[in-house]
Amino acid sequence: MTAQRVAGWVAVVAGVLVLVGIASSAIGGAGGPITSSPTAYWPMGPGMMGFGNAGPAATTVPGAAEVRVQAANFGFTPSEIRLPKNADVNLSLVNPAGTGVVHDITVPELGIHVVANPGETRTVGLRGLAAGRYDAYCSVPGHADLGMRASVIVE
Repeated sequence: MTAQRVAGWVAVVAGVLVLVGIASSAIGGAGGPITSSPTAYWPMGPGMMGFGNAGPAATTVPGAAEVRVQAANFGFTPSEIRLPKNADVNLSLVNPAGTGVVHDITVPELGIHVVANPGETRTVGLRGLAAGRYDAYCSVPGHADLGMRASVIVE
């Protein structure tokens, strides 16, 4: 079997897992709609910042440094996201058009939830983050299980 065939089968299996996750989430009532519209979202917990139907778009902090994170199928670049403690920073999630699906970055302990449709970059302004190491992931059903995880290091 060639490497191209293996890669093709991996893509097919990953796609099926994502569809199963979306279907099971919809059946179980835990998920929200995902569409190609600018208001696509995944449900957020209390105090989470986000975009789309989850509430008003968070604003950026004028003059603050920007940290960019790129989503891919299925990972984040960089996988270690470094943010300054007790400072203002703008966190941007870049979701290239080629991914074909909505992605988000969620950091529950910091109240971060940024959603970007394919081809979008979404930015949220953050202020005064507490130092520590936090788990980040894409909350779209099945994505974290497929490796879409990162570490946020606030120092």
